[in-house]
Amino acid sequence: MIAVTQNSNIPSITTDQRREVDRAMMEGHGIALAKMMENAGRELAHLARSRCRGGNHKGKRVAVLAGTEGSGGGGLMCAGRLNNWGANVTVWLSSPTERLTYVPRHQLSSLDRQGVPIYRPAE
Repeated sequence: MIAVTQNSNIPSITTDQRREVDRAMMEGHGIALAKMMENAGRELAHLARSRCRGGNHKGKRVAVLAGTEGSGGGGLMCAGRLNNWGANVTVWLSSPTERLTYVPRHQLSSLDRQGVPIYRPAE
């Protein structure tokens, strides 16, 4: 069941519900977690571009806040796409790198190679 927050009409789900959706997509439909994160990051980047800065991110400053699990991976994928589109992206991690799961850690490595500034909390 999707819950609607009290002051918003935007649906939200709990962490356990999100994990169950991920499990169902992987086991029931054969969609890899990395692919789901890639799709989420791409759609988030398109949404950010369409709703912010008049659709033009070139040279604009963008901060991406990323967690440790799937949503963090989507956020990091989004950061990479916005960077490739010419935005001046900075990433802020909520947890030390060691707490990232495999896919977000892989994407973080890619962002490092692209020269995207990444702020990590103390280990």
